Amino acid sequence: MTKWFVRQNESQDDLGPLRPVELLEMVRSGQVTSESMLRKDDSIWFTAADVGGLFEAAMRPTILHFCPQCKAEVSEPPVNCQKCGREIQQAITQITENTIATQTDPSVMGTAGSSVKNWLKKKRLPKDRESGSR
Repeated sequence: MTKWFVRQNESQDDLGPLRPVELLEMVRSGQVTSESMLRKDDSIWFTAADVGGLFEAAMRPTILHFCPQCKAEVSEPPVNCQKCGREIQQAITQITENTIATQTDPSVMGTAGSSVKNWLKKKRLPKDRESGSR
């Protein structure tokens, strides 16, 4: 499994190893912005903006599955519930819409909303230039 590391700033220790789901939560909370420095496993450091699909993945809905008998969280069916042992073909599902939080103090972590907009601008710029030259 991929392990992610986040560099907060030069004076603090790096955060990690993080599972991909934990990295997505940090993006959603605004702790990781497009300017945040990340490292995947033993790679070199790069900006979060360079991770293709990271911000889109953070915006996707989260789907959780629960055992209809004991209400424990389970993986996607078909599965056996680890808590009560029931074989589950159809679970109770909970869908959570996700957003990327905007920090109120930009001097602390930056604004996630504007970071995503800047990231999208950077991604669209080459395409716009190509279409303008044709």
